[in-house]
Amino acid sequence: MESENKMQKVLIIDDEKNIQASLASVIEDEGYKVFFSTSGEEGVEKFKNIKPDVTFVDIWLPGIDGLETMRRILEVDPVQIIIMISGHGSITTAVRALKEGAYDFMEKPLSIDKVIFALQRGLEYKKILEENRMLKSMLSDNRENDPSFQKIVKRESTGRIEFEIGDVEYSRKQKTIRKDNIFYGIGLHSGQKTGMSLKPLPEGKGIRFENITEVGYVPARIEYIDTTNYATSVRKDILEAKTIEHLMAVLHAFGITNISIKINKEVPTGDGSASVFCDLIRKSGVVEQGEFITDIIIDRPLVIGNEKGGGKFIRVDPADIFTVNYTAEFPEPMGKMSYEFVMHSPEDFEREIAPARTFGFVEEINKMSQMGLAEGGRINNFILIDKGRVLNTELRFKDELVRHKILDIIGDFYLLGRSIRGKITAFKTGHSDNIQMVNLIKEKFLTQ
Repeated sequence: MESENKMQKVLIIDDEKNIQASLASVIEDEGYKVFFSTSGEEGVEKFKNIKPDVTFVDIWLPGIDGLETMRRILEVDPVQIIIMISGHGSITTAVRALKEGAYDFMEKPLSIDKVIFALQRGLEYKKILEENRMLKSMLSDNRENDPSFQKIVKRESTGRIEFEIGDVEYSRKQKTIRKDNIFYGIGLHSGQKTGMSLKPLPEGKGIRFENITEVGYVPARIEYIDTTNYATSVRKDILEAKTIEHLMAVLHAFGITNISIKINKEVPTGDGSASVFCDLIRKSGVVEQGEFITDIIIDRPLVIGNEKGGGKFIRVDPADIFTVNYTAEFPEPMGKMSYEFVMHSPEDFEREIAPARTFGFVEEINKMSQMGLAEGGRINNFILIDKGRVLNTELRFKDELVRHKILDIIGDFYLLGRSIRGKITAFKTGHSDNIQMVNLIKEKFLTQ
């Protein structure tokens, strides 16, 4: 086998060193020469230089994702054998990869036998494709009509979100992240293993959610709100992004205005808080951009709900700094909880709000399950409460539950595309109330 394969080359594009090492060990034992790359962009360039016979590509990569990497490779070599691999994929992702030109799709952890089988069968298939291509070339020089030479091209939108510039006192520099990054986890409501990649965007592009299997993006704007059932989701045509509020809160706190977020429909969760996303942004770095964005100045009170009658309500008043005061009433012994947060800096947010975790009540679990939600709830990423007592963990703050409500508000209000200068006072409210107020602010302050 070694003499037969000694000139054949295999490229592995995967950012996990242990996967690179284990794959290389198996493939080199079969007599192939192995090359590595840890990102999509680097992988495409290395592919052009070394011209491998087979390429293994991970779905989740820093920079361009695995599917886009595959498309660019197939533009260079339409008969290249590409074997997609992922530990955080889905059936939809696999089907999309195969439809767009992948030879095979394999789930991690990888089986040695399956890797070798796919590699050898792929090479046999490539040989047949090349022979067919040569035959067609002999019969006709009109290669444009040859389906094997058709190219799959994804074009990035050139659309811009126009941020009007008002009083300089209320303007701040737009921001993005310094470099690409990836996060793995499970969807809190879907329960599926998934990933998320972040990518910088130029000024005026806004916050965009992309899907790993579809072309296009959903703007993280109130105009695209889809549902607020226990989480906030946005949708545009067939594209959707679910459970976005914790990540949006972090982007709000750090002042990120332009970023591409690629997911598999739902933002993955960490421990149920926003701390993991703060760490992700810190590692990615934050950079100021040349253009400005203006805050929304709240100059008069707005109220939704029964403020004077003792029912739930949410109110926005003028204030110099973005502030949230939240009050909730829980069964005893928890009782009434209140907390006020003033967002002076990202550090304040990281310390006081980001660690607060998602919570729910035992009586809600069956209802949520019937709705297909909370399938990703685990003992370590969800505070479970029954009759006023926490069942599965110790609270990080005595008022952790209302701090998490403030976290949700910070995230939901960033669907305005910018921060507000105002104070939010809320009593026993949730996502749907937040969205009502965000729509009201948009109507009163952004459409005049």
